[in-house]
Amino acid sequence: MKQFVLMPLLLLSSAVLAEQAASTTLTAADHIAQQQKIAEIERQLQVLKAQSQAMLTSQKAPAATTTSPLLAGQKNWQIKSYGSARYKSEQVFRNTQDLEPNRRASTDLERVVLEIAYDFTPKWQLEFELEYEHGGTGVTLEYDGFEEFGEFESEIEAGGEVVVEKLQLRYQANPYLAVKMGRIFIPVGIGTELHKPAQYMTAERHWSEATMIPQTWNETGFNIMANWQNFNAQILLTTGLNSEYFRTYQWAATGHQKRFEQTNADDLALTFRLDYGDIKKDKGIGFSYYTSDTTGNRNNQNNLAGDGNIEIIGLHGAWTIGNWIARGQYLYGQLDDSAAITLANKTTAGLKPGNFSQLGSEAESAFVELGYNAQGLLGLSSQLRIFAAYDYANPIKKVADGIATSRFDKQELSFGVNYFPIPELVFKMQVAEQHYAQENLDNTRSVALSLGYFFTI
Repeated sequence: MKQFVLMPLLLLSSAVLAEQAASTTLTAADHIAQQQKIAEIERQLQVLKAQSQAMLTSQKAPAATTTSPLLAGQKNWQIKSYGSARYKSEQVFRNTQDLEPNRRASTDLERVVLEIAYDFTPKWQLEFELEYEHGGTGVTLEYDGFEEFGEFESEIEAGGEVVVEKLQLRYQANPYLAVKMGRIFIPVGIGTELHKPAQYMTAERHWSEATMIPQTWNETGFNIMANWQNFNAQILLTTGLNSEYFRTYQWAATGHQKRFEQTNADDLALTFRLDYGDIKKDKGIGFSYYTSDTTGNRNNQNNLAGDGNIEIIGLHGAWTIGNWIARGQYLYGQLDDSAAITLANKTTAGLKPGNFSQLGSEAESAFVELGYNAQGLLGLSSQLRIFAAYDYANPIKKVADGIATSRFDKQELSFGVNYFPIPELVFKMQVAEQHYAQENLDNTRSVALSLGYFFTI
C-alpha cells in the first residue's frame, strides 16, 4: 500500500527536476512561467503527502466501537401519549323495567395513556402502553375456589383502573415479515387501529363496538404479520375469553379476562385479518375473523359441559377523498351453548342472576361516520370537521331458546364538529338521538362535549 501511495510522488519529483534542467535554455518570460508551474506542482505534492499520511494512519488505527447497534446519533426510543375528557347530558333508563327516561349529566376523565417504544436494534423493538381509565387505580376481582360452590370476591381500591394494555416485543425479520409477542392487540374490527381522539369523530369511542367486543381488545400471545403489494395479513394465537362474564346487554365484551389477576389460557383463540391499504392513514379496507372456545377459561367449570365456541366476523374500512373522510365497520358474532352458559352463570355464586336473563346466540353491531373538513370553505386557520355518525347494536339478535328481547336493540344518529386549534388538540361537540326497537320506549337525546390530546417525542 505504501508503494502504491508514494509512486505518484516519485513521478512528480522527476518531472520537477526535468523542468529545472530545461529552464536554463529558455527566455526570462518562459522561466517565470515555468517557476509558477513548479510552485503549483510542489503544492500538489504537499496535498498528496497529507492524503497518503491520513490513509496510512486510518489503516493502523483500531476500529471505532459504539454502545448501540443503531447509527450514531439516531434516536432509538419514542414516547407517545394521548388522553380524553368528556361531559355528557343524556336521557337514561334506570333499569330494564323503566319506561320513563330521566336526564342526567356526568363528567369523565376517560383515559390518559402513556406509550413507550425502545429499539434495541433495527430488528428488535419493545413497546409498552399504560392506560389510566377514569382517573383511578381500579378494582381487582378474584375467584375463590375454596368456597363450597366457588365464589367471586371483589376488592375495591379506588375508582377507575390502571391497565397495561400492551407489552409487546416486535421482531422485523425483513421488510415483508414481522412477529409480535407478549400482550398484544386483537385486530378485530377497526377500534384497535383507530382509538385515539383524532381517529374517531364522535365525542366518545363508538358504543356499538363496546356492546359486542372489548374495546382496544388485548390478549397474551403472538402475531405474525406479512405485507405484499399493499396487502397486509395477520394471524394470531392468543388467550381467549371467559364466558362467566358474558352479559345480556354486552354479549362477549365483558368476557375479557383483564378483571382477573391471572389469565386462564386453557382455551386459546385464533384470529385472522387481511387489509388492503393503510387503515391508520384512512386509506384501507379489510376483514377479520376470530374464533375460540370459552368454557375452558371459566374458573368454575362444573356446571357447564359445552365448549361455548364463539366466532366473530368483521368488515371495516376508512377512506379519505379530498376534504371528505369516511370510516365504518360491521361485526357479526355467533355463540354456541348460549342457553347453557346463561343457566350456568345464573347458578354461579357471586354473580348477579339479573344480568343473565338471556344471552344471544347471535349478535351484531355497526357504525359509520362521515366528516368534511370545512377549514377552507369557512376561511379558517385551523381544521374544523363537520360530521354525521350512525351507530347500531343488537347483542341479542337471536337466542337458542325462546324469543329474543328487543330491549337492547338500539340505534343512534349523531351530528357534531371536531375543531383542531393545533394538530395535537381536538375539541368535540355532538348532539344525538337514540332509537329503540322496543315499541313502548320513547326516543332519547343526548349532548356531549369532549377534548382530546396526542403527542409524540
